[in-house]
Amino acid sequence: MARSFRECVAGWCGRYKGLPVGQRVIVVVVVIWALQAIPKWTAAILADGETAAAIMAVFVPPASGL
Repeated sequence: MARSFRECVAGWCGRYKGLPVGQRVIVVVVVIWALQAIPKWTAAILADGETAAAIMAVFVPPASGL
């Protein structure tokens, strides 16, 4: 049976609290970095029409190609 969201969060919190302080700092820094970087990468990719079209062609097949 699938675990509830609260059970999953409690599991992650328990694992996080079990980490040494140095590793907790690293986890927090990586999470903050990702939260800042992912929107920037998304904006950079979508701002360039050619790159965005190439990426979309990989994930979304063109209607004419069906």
